[in-house]
Amino acid sequence: MKLLSLVSLLTLVPLFTFGQKIAPTTEEEYNYGAVGYKIQLNARLPVKPGYRIIDMKGCEDDERKVEYRAVYRDGEQEPCFLIMIYTRLRVPPVYFCIPTTDADPALWKKYYNSLTAGTDNPAEQLQFFSYCLGQLTMEFAEQKK
Repeated sequence: MKLLSLVSLLTLVPLFTFGQKIAPTTEEEYNYGAVGYKIQLNARLPVKPGYRIIDMKGCEDDERKVEYRAVYRDGEQEPCFLIMIYTRLRVPPVYFCIPTTDADPALWKKYYNSLTAGTDNPAEQLQFFSYCLGQLTMEFAEQKK
């Protein structure tokens, strides 16, 4: 439980560092990040109209990796949500959507509930997520200097 709380806290920190106030993540955007982006990639479709996606620094070890995509609405300078892609050896990737801090609490609950998807060992997965999100937090913090 403590580990899950730590992961949740660390997902909030990069979002607190945004200087510009943006509209909260919508349910449609959340669904795109959690499900639609994977469909887009598999079908080799272009990025959803009205958005741009920027690759962020991820992290990896010998058996797994996490990649991040920051999704921006056209004309905005801050991401409206993050896509976190978790891949283990010989297992298809799992996609997570991290909403803005002021998004509907129901979206945060969906994200929270999704964190143990794709694993038989949730504690180990959450520990890796925490490590990777810590690195992402520092990347955002260094960009704001």
